Amino acid sequence: MKEQAPSEDSFCRLSRAIIERHRCTYAEALGILEGLRLNLVCDEKIRTSVALQAALLTAVNVGKRSFLGGVSVSMPSEVPCLLPWPAAGSLNGLAVEVGATMAKPPFSPAAHTLYFGGASSPVEDGLTVLCSGWRGGVAPAEQAVSVDSPQDFALGGVLAGALGVAKGFLRVTGLSSRFVEGPQGVSLWRPDLDWLSAEAAGPRLELLPLKLWLLGLGHLGQAYLWNLGLLPYPRSRPATVFLQDFDRVVAANWNAGLLCGEGSPGQYKTRLCGSWLEARGFGTRIVERPFDELTKRSGEEPFIALCGFDNVKSRSLLEGAGFDLVVECGLGGTTENFDDVVLHTFPGSSQKASEIWGEGAGGTGPARGGALAKAFGDLEDCGILLATLEGKAISSSFVGAYAGALVVGELLRGLHAGVRCELIKAHLRGNDPHGVVLLEEVYQNRFARSGYIEIQ
Repeated sequence: MKEQAPSEDSFCRLSRAIIERHRCTYAEALGILEGLRLNLVCDEKIRTSVALQAALLTAVNVGKRSFLGGVSVSMPSEVPCLLPWPAAGSLNGLAVEVGATMAKPPFSPAAHTLYFGGASSPVEDGLTVLCSGWRGGVAPAEQAVSVDSPQDFALGGVLAGALGVAKGFLRVTGLSSRFVEGPQGVSLWRPDLDWLSAEAAGPRLELLPLKLWLLGLGHLGQAYLWNLGLLPYPRSRPATVFLQDFDRVVAANWNAGLLCGEGSPGQYKTRLCGSWLEARGFGTRIVERPFDELTKRSGEEPFIALCGFDNVKSRSLLEGAGFDLVVECGLGGTTENFDDVVLHTFPGSSQKASEIWGEGAGGTGPARGGALAKAFGDLEDCGILLATLEGKAISSSFVGAYAGALVVGELLRGLHAGVRCELIKAHLRGNDPHGVVLLEEVYQNRFARSGYIEIQ
């Protein structure tokens, strides 16, 4: 009997990279993913660092969706949780709740190991996660590198945890031959500078956004919320988030969507994200309709939007909705570039959104045919499946989490009178610094009407 093909709603889109890299069947690609293990090793430093705890939980969350053989955590006992998590007890219990198994790491060729704190006897190709509030990165575990800073909040940790998992996944799957030979990372305070320089350490975190409008709640939108939800919002003055999307969750969203669980399929994405935020004290407003020419902010609605659309038509309309600032992010979708991240800010940039994505703008989708056709050649109804999958982009949780840190970092930098980035380009498998284009303006003025929350 022929193997039954998955449906469009259940197809693991991360498997497409494995299919095209190894020229294997879909079942074989899933077998490769299910053979991957992620080992996370923490020392006593995990007790006192908010950023490092955020890095650990992010690594667990993105790791379970890519290293399908499981995520193992080794850490000291009864670590107090420093993050704003509902009914949080110990970090140990929270790591298990998010998806890890508490055990001594079983080292194997298909495993990747990340160290949170010092690495006394590092394994080959293991990486140390390095983070503070504004900075995140990784380094070979045998190298002694410090980014210690008095600025300690979750954002740099989310970025570092996502990058550590990304580097490991790309290595163990053979998708990248580039090894981490020295410290690699970025400062969310000054993405244009050497992330280890004193100027890149950033100021004390004092302000958080009061109102935001999220456009699109796919894996990028959920990644934005993961980053926001780990920030130290005071319960006494909750922020309000408008959630705009009209899709329901399907099983295939689990591999990339950081807020998706086993029971999520069938829920509207707005309701899934709303429940996650409300459990953390946020107020929410739901907008279950497409973003189009008729979408206009008005009155006391948020003046700042975060965009995670995956289609050019909606992106081309971003400057017509009346926002004072839109931070938009897009990702690559092919085996060669699914780990590409491109961030734009509007309005006032050198190119309008309509010029980048409007009618006649260039752009190509994922490659068609080839290895994907061969992967399903022996399956029933493969022609129907291929017709729907050929245009689907590869998506991954670790790239989304990394992009989310860049996007939320743009907001926090603006609120704290930092520089504005018109454009940031990142390629996670590469070793080069991010491409950054700064735009000279008094950035804090963009936030004047949006409101803010002071951190005590």
